[in-house]
Amino acid sequence: MDIVTLLLSLPCDLEAGFIVGYVAVVLAGARLCEALAKMHFARARRYAERGFEYDAEEDHYRCPRGERLSLHLIEPDNRLAVYRAPASRCNGCPSKAACTPHDEGRHIYRPLAAWAETDVGRFHRRLSVLMFGVGVALSLVGLARWGGRPGTGLLLLALSASLASVLFNGRGMLTPARTDPDAPDDVRPDGE
Repeated sequence: MDIVTLLLSLPCDLEAGFIVGYVAVVLAGARLCEALAKMHFARARRYAERGFEYDAEEDHYRCPRGERLSLHLIEPDNRLAVYRAPASRCNGCPSKAACTPHDEGRHIYRPLAAWAETDVGRFHRRLSVLMFGVGVALSLVGLARWGGRPGTGLLLLALSASLASVLFNGRGMLTPARTDPDAPDDVRPDGE
């Protein structure tokens, strides 16, 4: 039997098939976990800003009642911009009970970091890389155990897919953090 026939022959050994299947499930699970985390992050942001419109040109939010939420401060450690409405306006608003529980006025927190640069994003990226690493390890174990038998090509395919995923996701974790290019450079007092 020549090498090409051996690498591409099916059916493969049952155990090698289980390894390939498990690697496929781990890779798909890592991608699904990351995709769900991104969707949840975007949904939480939309929920926090629900009914409010952001004006990027003037860098403020406008509430459904027309009140302006101006930039209050920037938290560089958390990479957040905090916008706040005047407390005097919020406390007299008929929608206050549904809008905000505090007496300092409504706050909106706008992330200045991309999803992958937030704590949640970094956690899920690391989790994905760990899962992809498990795929690499399983593929290597499968190759060591069943290499040279039918199904070796599938194990090599699983290994290359796992390695590509580790490299693709791992490179994003090594790049330095960047801020939102539209973010203001300074901290301005309310209304200025």
